[in-house]
Amino acid sequence: MVQASEAKTGLFQQKTTNDYVVMWKGREICRYASVQDFVDAHAEGLAALEANQVDLLESFYRAL
Repeated sequence: MVQASEAKTGLFQQKTTNDYVVMWKGREICRYASVQDFVDAHAEGLAALEANQVDLLESFYRAL
């Protein structure tokens, strides 16, 4: 078993398949066919978070 201090975290290219793998503390989280796929997925996630933040702020100020 891998110790927590030794566990990989980050984006790694898998040599056998040329996939890009997101690892968090030794666990595979996501796998992407290309770096562009990785960037696109995370850009969509950031846009969704921003939209959620706008909704949250609007609801807060309406309550005042």
